[in-house]
This record gives sequence, structure tokens and C-alpha cells, in this order.
Amino acid sequence: MEQKINKLGAFVATLALIASVLVMPNVSAGDGDLSVTLVGDKGLTSYGAMHGHASFTGSVTSTSADADDNVTITTSFSEAGWTDDQASIGSWDGSTCTVEGTGSHDFGTLDGTLDFCIQVMIEGDVSNGDSAEMVVSVSSSSSTALDTNAQVIVSDWTFSTADTDAKTFAESDAVGEDCATAINCHTYTITIHNNKLDEDGTPVALSDSVKISYNSATPGWRIDSDDSAWDEMEMEATIGYIDADSSYDFEIEVSLSGSYALASSYVGNSVLAFQVSDDKIIDFVEFEAVVEDNFAVSAQGSGNQDVDNGCSNQDFKVDWDVSVKNFGNLPDDFTVSFDTSDAVAAAWSVTGADDMTISNILPKAEDGVYDFNIEMEIPSGLAAGTNHGFTMTVTSVGDSSQTQTQEFSATVVQCYGIEMTVDKTTDSADPSASSDFTVTVTNLGNGEDTVSYMTMGAQAWAPSLSEMSSTIASGETGQVVFTLTVPADSSAAAKSGMAMVHAYSEICGDDTSDCDYEDHISVELSSNQVFDIGAGYYYNASMASASVQEGMALQLKFNVTNNGNGNDNVGVALANAPSWVSLSQNTVLVGPGQVSTVTIDVMAPASGGLGSNTFQIIATSSDGTTTSTTGDFTVTVVEQSTDSSGPTTEEVDDDEGGLPGFGFLPAIAAIGAVLLLRRRL
Repeated sequence: MEQKINKLGAFVATLALIASVLVMPNVSAGDGDLSVTLVGDKGLTSYGAMHGHASFTGSVTSTSADADDNVTITTSFSEAGWTDDQASIGSWDGSTCTVEGTGSHDFGTLDGTLDFCIQVMIEGDVSNGDSAEMVVSVSSSSSTALDTNAQVIVSDWTFSTADTDAKTFAESDAVGEDCATAINCHTYTITIHNNKLDEDGTPVALSDSVKISYNSATPGWRIDSDDSAWDEMEMEATIGYIDADSSYDFEIEVSLSGSYALASSYVGNSVLAFQVSDDKIIDFVEFEAVVEDNFAVSAQGSGNQDVDNGCSNQDFKVDWDVSVKNFGNLPDDFTVSFDTSDAVAAAWSVTGADDMTISNILPKAEDGVYDFNIEMEIPSGLAAGTNHGFTMTVTSVGDSSQTQTQEFSATVVQCYGIEMTVDKTTDSADPSASSDFTVTVTNLGNGEDTVSYMTMGAQAWAPSLSEMSSTIASGETGQVVFTLTVPADSSAAAKSGMAMVHAYSEICGDDTSDCDYEDHISVELSSNQVFDIGAGYYYNASMASASVQEGMALQLKFNVTNNGNGNDNVGVALANAPSWVSLSQNTVLVGPGQVSTVTIDVMAPASGGLGSNTFQIIATSSDGTTTSTTGDFTVTVVEQSTDSSGPTTEEVDDDEGGLPGFGFLPAIAAIGAVLLLRRRL
């Protein structure tokens, strides 16, 4: 009878080429001249759904010149539940299997090549995922071929692909390019066939999940799909439903990524493997890919380095660990050239920057790299921001358009340092007067610095600055005036205590508490003694005149007031006084704000001195220049009274209250004497 193999269809045709290379012909030894080949869905394995069948095709040839009669093909199973007559054997014309027997069939005389087919009915107590070994034996009346062991797997699905030809890939920088036309992206299709049948052999829907997952460890490939079944993180598609007697085409987009896939010219073509499976069956499909040569280079380790020797006299060396990496996908040579003219012109020496050719660096996927070191020496004492360096250019020998230039440089960073001096450390001034201290700040750093100032000192002395900051160029100076004012009520020789000016470099920022870039000076101001005295009458002006009899003594007093701010040893002296008038002391020590009293001794002459005598007292401060003169003192010498009871010496004092120059009783006597004299006259 004649029956078509409708299950295999295009699946067998598309896999025939792959499978043929996996099948080894069985040839009898000794007396046998028969050669047998057998092809299943995949090699010597075929798949069939429950209530359906699995199919094989094969051929028998003979190397003998004599005809082989009674060429018989026999099948047998050893697994329980499988019987030999489940296998139907027939003739194969390339598309149709004409069944002619079960278990065994005699094809008669072999004339050239016998093309045959075997259909294994899947029935009995088996389920999806079960398998059985089928032994295929071929013999003739004169020869016996070696047995061929095939495998039958129960599966509700099979897969196929039409993408059996190798596809060519090249690296590309394009982004978002259309995979249908791009040179570095190709689409592959894996078709899942639903072969599931019910008990009557009628196709039904497949609801069991079938998964397609990327199964290659080779790096450098980007695998993606627009299909909603695709999970990019898991690199897996889950197909959960296929209609009855239908197929599902799953499209995969494949592109190169990062030169990790090695060139075919170096290691041969790449193989992209995908696993197709359910919970019991695992199978694989492989796609061959041609990877074109890709040349690329990466030079690493360059850059700028900061150098902090601008405030020292020590030259400084910097170095770079340089790596030349082959970022292509096959071994390559690279030329390396340097341009050091900028550094050399600035008297910066460079070592290790010699032109060279690096041979046979392995590709990126094999971590091909060539390492070396370059060193540059930077002189000391340079200004901040000074920058010089050199360049390195690396070029692929395989593709001269693949080149990369790297820059190496060093920059002198700003260093900081300040120094302060002051024109004087001590001074003095009168109360309410100020003194200026000129502070000079020198920028010892190698760049412009904005220096801020802060004062410390007793607030009563009003410390102040002419400015709170100065911007000073490197090596230059700035000046600020620090002023202290003596308090108005300051006593002589009072001192401000140490008053300080702190200078902070701009690098200190807002927190100056622990800044290393600070300097300070200390000054002190003291109060001068102010001399201001007053010499005046002891009580009032009426006490500045007195009379004294000839030969009689009299005492007058005057006050010395110290209006200055310190003790004053005031000198006192008579002016225009007669010789018989003297002072009890020549100097008087008077405290600030205090008043001292000095006595004037009057010893009237016994005769010849009658009349009025006017004189003054001159007080001179200990500074020798500040003076004060009293008003006039008048002493009138009168004729001596005949009354021997009168006093010989008198002292004028305000606490006795009488007339100037006289006590109470002598005053009465004097008045009486004057009256008597007037009567006599």
C-alpha cells in the first residue's frame, strides 16, 4: 500500500543535509558487500507523536559485481511495550513512502541502490518523552550488513529551520539598524511543529510549553527577538500554545557585539547553538556564522597628573602604566609613535617614549595586551597651572585606519604659603588716640592667593583692620593696617595685652580652625601718661590775701590738682615773691584725679617791709613742660603792734573760718590795733 509521510514534510528535507554528515554507513565484514545508510529526523533519531508515527529513510547498496538476491530489511525493539510489527517498511521515492510490510520485508534482488523507508507507529503504553531503540538489520542471500541502531522518541512536537547556510557577520558602529538589511545583524527562524494527535489520529492543539533558549557560551554575540515570547534577561522564549496541525515561527535577531567573537580567518566559523525543549525532551539546533576580520586598537593609561612641587626645590617624576590593547577579533601588530616636543621645549624630560612596533598581540577575546611604562620629570618652583606633556599614537598594522592618539600631561597644582611681618610690635598713644601697625603679607605660594584676615584682642582697645582680605600674586606682598585705640579712661601705662592679626590662605576655606596655611603677628599698645595739673587757691579767692605784722609769721596754703591719668611728682615754686616768703616743700606727689595741699610760709621782716607784696605759685608736672600758675597771693606787712599779747606766728586755714591770713583772736586784736592807730592819726 502507498502512504505519504505527512508528519515530516519540510522538516526532514531541511535536516537531511545536517543529518547525513552524522550517519555512518554499516558495512558487513568478511563475506558481506552490502552498505546501509539510515536517516531520521536528526541523525539516527526520529520523533513521533502519540497515535502518530516516526519516520526514517535509508538506502542499501552493494559493492559486489554479483547480484544480491532476497534483500531483506528487518526491524526489532527490545524495550517493553514496543513490538516489531509497529515498524512498517516500504519503498521511498524521495517524497512518498509506499509501505510493503511490517517488521520485515524482502525486496528481492538488489539492482543498484535500494531506497527504503520505515514508519514506526507510536502506540501502546507510552507517553511524551519516552524512547525506544530500533535495530535495523539488512541481509541478502549472500551477504549480511552490520545492524544499525536507531532511536525513536515520543514527542508531540518537532522543530525545523530553513537557515542552514552560514551567514556572514561584521562589526558595525550603527545603532538601531534594520536587521533585515544590516551587515552585522541576521535573522534566524526556528519553526516549532505541532504534531499532537488524539486517539483517532486527529490533530489537536498543543498547550504544553516549548522553550527556545540560547545555549552558547561564546561571547561577543547579541541575541534578541521582537517576539513577545522572548525574555531578554533569561535569553529564552516560551511558546505556550500552538493550534492543531500548525507551526510557530520564532525569529531570532543575531548581531556582533564588541569584537569578542573571533574572526573565522583565525579560528574558523562560529556556531550559535539554541536549545529547544519541554519538560522531558531536550534537543539542539546550531547555526553556522562567518565572522569577518575586524581590526581595532585601544590605548589606555594616559591622562593628566597633578604635580605639587611648586613650593619646593625638588624636581618631581610622574609615570604612566600604558597598555596597548588589541580590540580586534584576530591577532594584529601595532606601531607606536610619540611626539615629545612640547615637554622637551619646556625642559621636561621624558623616558620610555620610544617609537616601536608591537608584534602579534592576541585579539580582544583573548585579552591581548602589551604593557610598558613612561616617565616624565617636572622641574620645581613652577607657577600654578603650568602644563606640558606629550602624545602617543597607536596604529593597527592590519588596518591603518584604526588608530588612536592619547595625551599624557602633568599640571603644576597651586601650593600655598604666607608670611607676615609688622613695622613695629609695640607702641603707645594718648587716651582716645589710635596707633596704626602696618602688616605686610607675602604670598610664598606659586599662584594668586586671596588672603583673609581676622583680629584678636581686647575689645576695649577697638582692634580694627583697614581691609578684611587681600588678593596677592605669587611672590608679591600685600599690606593691611591694624589699628588699636587707647580707651578714653585709660590710666598711664595701661596695656592692651597681646593683640593679634591672623592671615589665612584661601585654601583654608570657611573652617580655619586647623588650617596649615596660616600666619599671625602680635602687637601691643600702651597708654601714654597725660600731664594736666591745676594750681589754685586752697579754699577760695578771698583766702589769697593776708596781713602780717612786722616780725610776725604767717602760713598760707594752695592746692595742686592732678587732672592727668597717672601719678605726677609736681614741682612747685614761688614767682615774684619776696625773700621772706617760702614754700614748705618743693615737690608734691599727686595721684590721678587727686588734690594735694602745699603750705606757704610767710616770715615778715622786723622792719623795712611794710606794705603789700604780691606773688604767685607755679606748679610744673614731672614732664617738665606742663605748668599751672595760681592767681595772685597778696601779703601786707603792717607795723608791729605794741600789744605783746599778739601772736607771733599765724596760719590761715579755712576750717577756722576767719579772715585770710589770720586766726579768730588775732584778727580781733588786729582790728583793735588798727582802730587805735586811726584815732591817733
